[in-house]
Amino acid sequence: MKIPIDPTNRGSLIVGAIAIVMCAVLSIVLVSGWPLMLALSVVLVARPKWWSILILGFAYTVFLNSGWPLLGSLFFIAVCKPKRWWPIPAGIAFALVEVFSFYLSDRPLGITRGFTAMGSIAESLIYPEHANKVSYWGIYEPVIDWTMALIVGVTIGSFLSSKYSGDFRLNTVPYLWSFSKGNSVVKRWLWAFAGGMIMGFAARIAGGCVSGLLISGVVQLAPAGFIFMMSLWVGGVVTTFLFYRTRVVAVRKD
Repeated sequence: MKIPIDPTNRGSLIVGAIAIVMCAVLSIVLVSGWPLMLALSVVLVARPKWWSILILGFAYTVFLNSGWPLLGSLFFIAVCKPKRWWPIPAGIAFALVEVFSFYLSDRPLGITRGFTAMGSIAESLIYPEHANKVSYWGIYEPVIDWTMALIVGVTIGSFLSSKYSGDFRLNTVPYLWSFSKGNSVVKRWLWAFAGGMIMGFAARIAGGCVSGLLISGVVQLAPAGFIFMMSLWVGGVVTTFLFYRTRVVAVRKD
């Protein structure tokens, strides 16, 4: 008995094969394996399965001559399938990530520094005379550092995890927002942009964000981390009540 092949899947396989062949040729021309590795990454994570993630981890282990990609792929396969995590196992997993951050980079996690470095680079390219006069850029020099790589990694990892768990979907207006504020996409994005700007500015004033000050600070028993933690909780609850005008707070375990 022959199993019919979905034309969509067949088309995706053909496109993926063509992309891999073209990037393989480009790798030969440039004498670099990165074009082929990037094409292989895109093809294998478009519809991630446990075996495709394992193949990708093994490929990067061979290419980079390091066992970390393969170990990372095994860890991802083991823990990233659930759509939601209860706080206790999520906290344990994040603690392990924090430990590995110290082990691999000799620094705690922190992500908003990467956006600051991007701002420093942008101003140095657009208006270098003014950038040289800003003392703040003396702390955050216009160089690509590990925090910028962390931003890329968090974005790709979040996308890959949601695809792997089957929870990924394009949602321009979340349900709770539409229930309280309406279905306007423009209004939603404007508020999201404004909120992100305020959070980023506040993180720079505080000297860190949720990852760099709260989590990494509490791990190191820094008083600033505990102060930030309590302030974030209180501010988040108050803002939720005021903004969504709700009287109910629900805790759910799936």
